[in-house]
Amino acid sequence: MELPFPLRKYHKRHTFWNWDRYGIIFESEEHREEIYQQYIYSTNCELCGIEYPNSLDRKIDHEHILTKPNFRNIVCSKCNSHKKDKKRRPNNTGEEFIFKCKDKTYTQGFCFRIRISRNGINPFDTRRKTMEDAIIVRDKFIKENPGVYT
Repeated sequence: MELPFPLRKYHKRHTFWNWDRYGIIFESEEHREEIYQQYIYSTNCELCGIEYPNSLDRKIDHEHILTKPNFRNIVCSKCNSHKKDKKRRPNNTGEEFIFKCKDKTYTQGFCFRIRISRNGINPFDTRRKTMEDAIIVRDKFIKENPGVYT
């Protein structure tokens, strides 16, 4: 069977190193080898079925639990980045997608930034003076654009 994408030199070593770095745990070395073989021959996302446009779009989906084997699927970037258990960058407000940031254009010296991104693109990035206003704007955007964050 032919590989769907060419592999660069030391691909296996580099891939295993990345999996370790991201906390992916396998049942055994044999299981890790088996998943690697599935991974390099994978052509479609196991969740949405789309064909991978390139080798960088393949991802290993795993539970973010680091105490037991946590591999789930081989998926596309989009499916991997929109899993509900994905660890997201912590913010300083406790509200999802809302960050408090310094901004001298506001009289209080700061504002609340609402930033929602998908696949590295920020379809929504705005600022509000109060946390209450930011929550209202965020909730309205999510309600009106359900496909942006699932």
